[in-house]
Amino acid sequence: MRDMNVDATTVQWLTSGYSLVEAIVIPLSAYLMGRFSTRQLFIGGFSLFVVGSILVTTAQAFWMMLLGRALQATCTGFVMPMSGSLIMLVFPREKRGTAMGLVGLIIGFAPALGPAISGVLVDSIGWRAMFLIVTILAVAVVLLATFMLKNYEGFERSSFDAPSVALSSLGLLGVLYGLSTFASSGTPVLSIALIAMGAVLVAMFARRQLKLDTPILRVEVLRSRKYRTAVIVIFIIQAALVGGGVIIPIYIQQVLGLSATISGVALLPGAVLGAFMSMLAGRMFDRVGVRPLAITGGCLMLVGAGLMVFCTTSTPILFITFSNTIMSIGLQTVMTPTNTWGINSLENKVIQHGNALANTINQVGGSFGTAVLVSLTALAPLFVPNAAPVDQIMFGDLIAFWVQAVILAIDVLIIIVFVRNRKGEANKVYSPEKNEDVEDTVKGRPLVRVKDVMNTKTAYLPSSATIKDVLAMMSRSETSGLPLVDDDMKVKGFISDGDIVKYLGRQDSNIPEALSKGYLMLDNQNLRERLSSLIALNAMDICTKKVVCVDSSMPLDEACRLMVEQRVRKVPVVEDGKLVGSISQRNIIHVIAAKTESGDRSDW
Repeated sequence: MRDMNVDATTVQWLTSGYSLVEAIVIPLSAYLMGRFSTRQLFIGGFSLFVVGSILVTTAQAFWMMLLGRALQATCTGFVMPMSGSLIMLVFPREKRGTAMGLVGLIIGFAPALGPAISGVLVDSIGWRAMFLIVTILAVAVVLLATFMLKNYEGFERSSFDAPSVALSSLGLLGVLYGLSTFASSGTPVLSIALIAMGAVLVAMFARRQLKLDTPILRVEVLRSRKYRTAVIVIFIIQAALVGGGVIIPIYIQQVLGLSATISGVALLPGAVLGAFMSMLAGRMFDRVGVRPLAITGGCLMLVGAGLMVFCTTSTPILFITFSNTIMSIGLQTVMTPTNTWGINSLENKVIQHGNALANTINQVGGSFGTAVLVSLTALAPLFVPNAAPVDQIMFGDLIAFWVQAVILAIDVLIIIVFVRNRKGEANKVYSPEKNEDVEDTVKGRPLVRVKDVMNTKTAYLPSSATIKDVLAMMSRSETSGLPLVDDDMKVKGFISDGDIVKYLGRQDSNIPEALSKGYLMLDNQNLRERLSSLIALNAMDICTKKVVCVDSSMPLDEACRLMVEQRVRKVPVVEDGKLVGSISQRNIIHVIAAKTESGDRSDW
């Protein structure tokens, strides 16, 4: 502001202008991904980012800074959705949660560390240092991408439709500009009119997309129940997250009278732990699915938001930090699994449209949350006109905290009711052409899944079985490994002949050598005693507890890859966590051989 001789209202456009340009470009990302190669888009996008960063670094006038930020936002607007789409397509559905969790961890450190680092740079060197460093990093990204980035083909090609671009751009500009200025505008009626006009234009854009043979953005993906639910859940979370990120620093600085540095430090644990929770939740999603994580995270974020409503003019800063941290952990526990679950419900060929639409709606959610919560804080004088200024600010912040808690409570209800896999949905994805959920396919053919080749008459034993029971079952069923299950048929362990030999080997260092030479000295008195005690052992005492299982709906090739990676020959097959069969290298070969001999591979 000082160097460019502008006021706060003007300088804020370096942030809000960036968001506006980004939001306008995002809907076009699906079209661009269908027209250009991923290498061209990524390298071209970051080249724009380099130019924009240089402009801001060397700017002698405010308009140069604003133009540079617009170029940076243009890059972000299509590179970020493209990156998300590529990650979804490169990884199989069964591992997308882990992949998106890792991405969430990386991206989550930006809001955690960025403000602290930039504050040090501004105080010590100057604000231009921030953009100089970013310029150098962007140049490095372009060079690395030029030599290392592989191309990805197969995105659906879209045609350029000028009316669609105009409707989308003007509509989003109206909605986001109206939301951004609503809280600070002296004429809120104008902001409301802009929001209404923008909403009408966006609706016209959506209607036009439904009529085009090759739309710029396939808005019909919202007809997918899972995707639509995920978008609504994350829209509400984004509104609470971004809006709360504005209100909490205001409360800390203007009510508690603490510095901006303290307010930043208070938010830091939530940002860091939330980022790690994103990675952990992504990994857990691949194992347990979306519902338990979404419900747990929803309850955590509701507890954190609920604690904020007890804030006063003398609340300890540690209480604020704790409440925000709990809420941030809960938000990330919901966001990564729910987003992955929603995108997984779409056909691969329209994933870029799903990502673009979700990113656009998230931008609107953040602006909506900020506008609503900040506007609510301004209502305090209407309720407590005679209160001291600090008490009025406190009352306004409490209104915002209460509304934040209420909208998150609504989100939790939506999660409980709608975030679930209905019967028959597990193997289906939404097809825009057919306007219904269809069987997931590869090149028009149904995927070969584990359930198509698994052994449904697999041998198993209860977790209370002894080694004597294990040996007897292995002998009868002529198998080398058995799953151990509880009363609900949930797998608790897996025991193999190797586990038994390893146990004996740990008891006597001579046994591995004897086995390698093809004999076992059973006349050894100590060994006979150990064998007698072994058969009385509970099988759970020596079995593998961390059992590698596969879901019956998993594609066969992914199951094979998992078995290779884990170096196992046989794995239990489960449905809803319950044992339904097993799959081994042997029965995979038998099924393939039978298909080859019969010549009937029409469904493969």
